[in-house]
Amino acid sequence: MQKLKLTTFRLIGVDVILISLSFFVINYIKRGSLSLSEGYGWLLVLFYLCWVLSGLVGKKFLPGAYQGYLKGLQVLLKSGLYLTYMIVFLVVMLGLSQYSRVQVFATCGILFLMEMVIWSAGYRYVVPFVGQPDDLYATIDEAESAGRDSPFSYRFLGLDFILLVTAFFAVNWLKQDRLALPPGYDRLGLILVGVWFGLSLAGSKFNLIGQKNFYFALWQWIKTGLLMLTTFGVLVFGFRMFNYSRFQGFGTIVVFMGLEWLALLLYFSTRKYSHAESDIESVGQVKKLIGQEEYDLNVDLETVRARMMAPCTHKLRRFFDSENPAFFNFLSAHVDLQDIRCVESLVDRSCEPFLMRDDQLMLRLYISMHKLNDCRRLNVHFLQLHQMIMPGGYFAGYAHTIRTHRNWIYGKYPRQLAHIVYVLDFMVHRMMPKLPWVQKVYFAVTKGKNRVISQAEVLGRLCFCGFEIVATENIDNRLHFIARKVKTSSLDRSPTYGPLVALKRSGFGGGVVNTYKFRTMHPYSEYLQQYMYDLHGLQKGGKIENDFRMTTWGKVMRKLWIDELPMFYNWFKGDFGLVGVRPLSFQYLSLYDADLQELRKKVRPGLIPPFYADLPETFEEICESERRYIRAFLDRPIRTQIVYFWKSFVNIAIKGARSK
Repeated sequence: MQKLKLTTFRLIGVDVILISLSFFVINYIKRGSLSLSEGYGWLLVLFYLCWVLSGLVGKKFLPGAYQGYLKGLQVLLKSGLYLTYMIVFLVVMLGLSQYSRVQVFATCGILFLMEMVIWSAGYRYVVPFVGQPDDLYATIDEAESAGRDSPFSYRFLGLDFILLVTAFFAVNWLKQDRLALPPGYDRLGLILVGVWFGLSLAGSKFNLIGQKNFYFALWQWIKTGLLMLTTFGVLVFGFRMFNYSRFQGFGTIVVFMGLEWLALLLYFSTRKYSHAESDIESVGQVKKLIGQEEYDLNVDLETVRARMMAPCTHKLRRFFDSENPAFFNFLSAHVDLQDIRCVESLVDRSCEPFLMRDDQLMLRLYISMHKLNDCRRLNVHFLQLHQMIMPGGYFAGYAHTIRTHRNWIYGKYPRQLAHIVYVLDFMVHRMMPKLPWVQKVYFAVTKGKNRVISQAEVLGRLCFCGFEIVATENIDNRLHFIARKVKTSSLDRSPTYGPLVALKRSGFGGGVVNTYKFRTMHPYSEYLQQYMYDLHGLQKGGKIENDFRMTTWGKVMRKLWIDELPMFYNWFKGDFGLVGVRPLSFQYLSLYDADLQELRKKVRPGLIPPFYADLPETFEEICESERRYIRAFLDRPIRTQIVYFWKSFVNIAIKGARSK
C-alpha cells in the first residue's frame, strides 16, 4: 500500500512538471518569451483544472491501470484526448475566442509526446508496474466489454437519428420561434449528424441487447453525449465556427441526451415486464399448473406426524435448492441438521416475527430470508427471536453490510457513476441515521428500510441480545451468519452508539470505571471482544489481530491519539492517574493470571501505561511489564511515576512509539 501511494505521487509529480513545461515551451516558441500575455494566466489555470479532471477520468494517476507498455500508451492517449476536449469545451463555452489555437492544441500535443517518450524510454522506472487492478473494477470492465461485444441494433440507430433530428429542430424552434432553419444552419445539422454517427459507432452505443442493466446502457449513451459536446467544441474552436449559435449546437446535444434517457427508460421497462410471467387468473390455468382434483379427506395423521418429526435436512435442502443453495451448504457445515426436527425449524421471509411466550418455546432453528437492513428496530427484532428460540437453538440470517453495499453499488453502476452514487448513498444512509434531529426525518421517510450497517454492528447487536456468533460467510455479496442462543440478553441499558462512548473498564480495587473516549469502532463492537479474541487472537502489542471493528477514521484518530482526549475527564475526576496500568475490559482482564489481576486492583489505571516505557511485544511481555511497574509503584510511588513518565515521553516524542 505504501509503495502504491508513492507511485501515485510520483505519477502526479512528473506529470505536473510536464504540463507546465509544455505550456511555457509553446508560449516561448510563439512569443519568444516565457512571460505570459494578458489573460493567459487564466488559460494556464484552466489547463491545470482540466489536467486533473482528465487524469482522474482517464485513470492516468492510477498505477494499476498501466498493465504493460501498450496499455500504458492507451491510458496516456485517452487522458490526452480528454484533456484536449475539456480545455477546448471550456474555451468555447466561456466565449474565450481570443486564445490562440496553437497554444491550446500544441500544449496538449507536446504533453502527450513527452509522456510517450518518457514512458517508452524507461517506463518501469518512471511508472513502475504495480500489481493487478482492483478485482471489482476488473469485473465492471468485463461487464462493460461484454456490452460492447453484444450484437449491433439497427433499430436503435434509426431511433437515435430521429431523436437527434427532433432535438435539432426543437432547439431551433425555441430560439427562432419557427421550424425553418436560418441560412447556413443546414451545414450545422450535417456536422452534428456526422459527429453523432462517428462517435456512436466508436463507442458501441447501439449494442444494447447485452448490456447488464439500464444504468450501464445509460452511462454508455451519456459518455457518447459528453464526447459529442466536447468534439463539437473542438470543431468550433479549431475551425473558428463562432458564427453558429452555441445555444443551437450545444443545446441540441443536451436536449438529445434527455430524449435518449426517456427512450432507454421506456426500452428497459418494456424489456423487464416482457420477461415477467403472467399471473394465474383462471380455473383452466390452475388445473394446468397443479392438476386440480378433489382431495381425499382421509388423511393418515401418523404419516403427517412422522414427517413433522423427521430431520429438517431434506425440508431445507428442497427449499434452498431454488432460493440459495450456498446458504444451505453454509448452514449444514456448522449446524447438525439431522438432530433438528422439521417441526422445530422455521424459514421466515418477514422481518417482523410473531412473539411467543416462554412456555411455548419450540424452535431450535429459525432462518430469516429477509435482509436485516429493513428492520426498523433491530434489538427488538433480535429479542423477539430470542424469546422464540429454545436455549441452544440457532438463528441464521443475512444482512447488507457497509463493505457488501459498496461492492453492490460498484457492481450495479458504471465506475464513474458509481463514485457519485456511493458518496450520495453514504450521506443519506450512513450519516443521516446518526445525526440528531435529522435521524427523525430519515426514519419517518424510510421507515428504517435499506439503512446501511456494519458487520461489527450486526454481530455486536446479536451478542448484546444473548446470542453467540457460530460462523459468518460472504455469499452472493451478502453477510450470512449463524448465531446461537446461549445466554440472556445484556442488562446494559446504554450500549455505545454515538461519537462519544463510555466504556466499562476495571478500575481501582476491581471496581467499574466508565472510561470516556471518542468512538473509533463501529457501534456495539464492545460486545464482540470475546468473539474477536477467539477468532483472531492477539498481535504484537496485545491488540486484536485483523480487527474489522475499527472504522477508517478510527484508525486515524488512534494514530494521532485524538480518541483518548476525553480520558482527561477521568483524570480530573480522579479515576485515573497520569501514569498507570492500562484500563482493561473485564473480558480482556480475564486473560491475565490470577496473581496479576489481584496486583492490578492495588493501583489506579493511568493515561500513560507502562507499555510506552518498556515497549513489550508479546502478551506475556505486557503482563511482565505491568508486574514490574506495579511492584515498583507500591515500593516507591513518586519515583516510579517520574521514571516511567520520562521513559514514555522519550519513546513517544523522540522514538515515535505508537500502540497499534
